Parts: sequence; structure tokens; C-alpha cells
Amino acid sequence: MKNILSKLSLKKIFSLFTVITIALLFVVIFLAAKQYFLYTHCEKLVDTSQQILFQFTGIKEHINETLLSKKKLNSSALIKEIQGLDIDLKKILDDILIPEEFKLSFISQVDLVNVTVSLRSIQNNEKMLTAEQLGTFSAQLRRINSKLNGFHQLISRYTQTQLLGLHQAFVGLLTIMIALVSIMLLVINRYITTPILHYCRALFPKETDSISLFTLHETIETLASQPLEQKNKTGNNKKDTKELSRLYRYSSIGHLLGGLSHELTNISNGAINYTQAILDLGNDLHLDDDSRQLLHKLFTEEKKMSQLLSRMVHFTSGSANATAKILSLDDIFDEIKTLVRGTFKNDGIELAVSLCDPAFTLNHHVSDLQLVILSALQSSRVSLNTRFQKSQSGVKQIEIILDDESLLHNTVCVSIRDNGAPKNTNIMNSGDHAGRPWHNMTFCVDFLQTFGGTLSISREKDQTNLCVITIPLHA
Repeated sequence: MKNILSKLSLKKIFSLFTVITIALLFVVIFLAAKQYFLYTHCEKLVDTSQQILFQFTGIKEHINETLLSKKKLNSSALIKEIQGLDIDLKKILDDILIPEEFKLSFISQVDLVNVTVSLRSIQNNEKMLTAEQLGTFSAQLRRINSKLNGFHQLISRYTQTQLLGLHQAFVGLLTIMIALVSIMLLVINRYITTPILHYCRALFPKETDSISLFTLHETIETLASQPLEQKNKTGNNKKDTKELSRLYRYSSIGHLLGGLSHELTNISNGAINYTQAILDLGNDLHLDDDSRQLLHKLFTEEKKMSQLLSRMVHFTSGSANATAKILSLDDIFDEIKTLVRGTFKNDGIELAVSLCDPAFTLNHHVSDLQLVILSALQSSRVSLNTRFQKSQSGVKQIEIILDDESLLHNTVCVSIRDNGAPKNTNIMNSGDHAGRPWHNMTFCVDFLQTFGGTLSISREKDQTNLCVITIPLHA
């Protein structure tokens, strides 16, 4: 069983246990209902058979006693009583529960007709019955009574057998159900409950004997809400190999792109210069208006490519001492908008940037600030796509605001607001479900703390997410 359970996820195991239990409960309910209706039906059937037997026995004894005492029979009343048995007899003969071979040994309506004819014959005969006639009529009554008595005993045993068989099946199914549920509880207790209790005892060594259900629930909720990095620290600082491999791979790409920056820039500038030269020689080459227009468009696109390449190289290369890169606020956010423009356009996200003093210059941790802002924008993009992934109507919006008052206190405070889904722990820690090369928000919090910065995420009353990033202006 352990090999089978090891191949199934925990969700599938709980779903399988639940489905099996519910299915068995429905089968038990079905058999219980069937047993109830079968018992009611058999009880009515046996009562009907007993009623016929009782009534006919009374009629037979009355006839025999009257004939033996040589008194006159009240044939009209007896015939009505015998005809009254025809209704109960018809119910038994039409019952589908009784096998056909049982009905062959039972009386028929013909037997009742024969008794009725004999009674009318006796009523019409004014002479006394001879001993031979009396014996024949008595034998006819005994034969019918014997059939009724035999059928009653037969149908009683048959219904008891049917009820006993169904009862045994019902009890057997209940036994199987109890066994399966016991196995399920054993598996849950051994592989889930026991490790959880063991872990709780390790967390609360002084409360080993007093751990309650609410303590367990509170502990699990607290552990589930803790950041992923904090959990990794409590577990002997075990690092995720895949995370390290991913970060190393993209870090290597950044270094390679920084090393190739001069060659790529030269190629881009060369293409721009060649295009400009063709435009300058346009009059000598006698170019038409369409050709000039195409060259102007080519020149514009080449400048965009060169600008994007330059800003990508600046971002990936960073700075070794965190002070080498000096940019204005306008240039900082212009580079950020250039880097995310393509992705946001594909996702249909509107990005608005509001700067109090675009010319204000930053010279401390500029690259680090850009990295954190891009990571926060990536988190907002995931949040927006999560909310609007089911074709929900609305506009995806991200707004970046720089607090001008914070600059007076030697601090840069950047607020990023979006109208996406709540940023729960999973979204904050995963960064992106597609596994893109972005640090999660928890890493950014720890990263900013290394040089006195902070990062906080909250859910506003207007159903928007607010991410606030602060860094000091000076080291």
C-alpha cells in the first residue's frame, strides 16, 4: 500500500478517500431503503396469506359443524364470504415477489368457484345429503385448506429467507465500509497526524501533553503565513537548488551582456550612421518620397533599438560599489518604462508614472532601486493577470508615485499601486507562475534592509494593492 500511496498526491488521496466513503454510504442507504420496503412488502404478503387461511378455515369449520349437526346451511352468507376471499387471492396471484412455482401449489379462483357451486347445490337440494356427498364436499374443503396452509408456511419461509439474505448483504457491506474507513483513518493517522503532532511537540516541548486542536490549527496557520525564506532558515538554511541555478543562469547572462555591450553598441551605432549617411545623400541619389519615408522610419527604429540596448546593458551590468551610476529620476523611470513596455503591452497593462521633480538626481544604489522596482512591477503584473485571467471586465492599471516630501528627509519613497488580485503569500514568493527571472518580494525586503531600505505591501480599502519602497539618499 505504501508504494501505491507514494505515487498519489495528498489531494488525490483525500479525494479518493472521500469519494469511496460517500459511494459506500450511498450503497448502504440504498440497501437500507430496499430492506425497509422489502420487509414492509413481505409483511403485508404474509398477513394476506394468513388472513385467507384464517377466513377459509372458519368457513370450513362452520360448514362441517352445520352438516354434521344436520342443520340447514346459510349458503347465501357463506357464498358471500367465499367471494370476499377472491380479492385477497388476486393480490397474492398478481404479486411479482412470489415465484411462479409457488403459485402453482396455491389455490386458484376455480377452487373457490367449485366450493360456491357445491354450496348452491346443497342449498337447492331439499333432501338430506348422503354420506358419500358429505364426504366428497368435506374432502374438497380439506384439500383447499391444506393448500392454503402449505402455501402460508412456504411463503413465510421464503420471505424470511429473502429478508435474511438482504440483511446479511447489508451487514457485510457495513463491515467492508467500517474496514475501509478504518484503513483510511489509519493511513491519515500514521502519515499525516503523527508527523504533525511530532512537529508540534518539537515546537512546544513544555506543552507536550496539553496540545489541543486549536493550538494545532493556530500553529499550522502561523507556519503557512511565514515567508518562504524564513522557513528555509529554520530548516538549517537549506537553499533551493533550482532557485540558485536560475539566479546564477540569469546573472551569467547579465555579465555576458555587459561584456558584449561595446560590440553590440558599435553595431547599432554603425547601422544608425549608415542610415543617416543615406539620408544625407538622399538628394544626390534622387530618392523618391516613399524611399525617404522608409529610411526615416528605419532610422527611428534603429535609434529605439540602440536606446533599448543601452538601457538593458546598464540594468544588467549594475554597479560594483552602488555609487558609480548617477541618473535623474526621469532617466531612472524612463529606463524602467522602456524595459517593461513590451511585456505590459502584450498583457494590456497601463503604466502611469508621476514624478514630483524629474530632474532630481540620485547617486546611491540606483541600480538596486531599479531592480526592486522592476521586481515589484513584475509582482503587480502577476496580480493583475491573476484577477483578469477569466475575461473579467476592467482595465489593468499600475501607477508609480514618488513622494516629494520624502526627498526633504533624505529618503526616496516610491509607491506602486495596482488594481490586481490580493498579493497573498504564494504570489509574493513565486514572483511569477511561469518561473521568470525575478526575485520575489521577500527577497527584495531582505535585500533593501542591507542598506537601510524598506518594502511593505498592503491591501487598500478601494481593493487595490499598495507597495511602498524606501531607500536612503546617502549611505
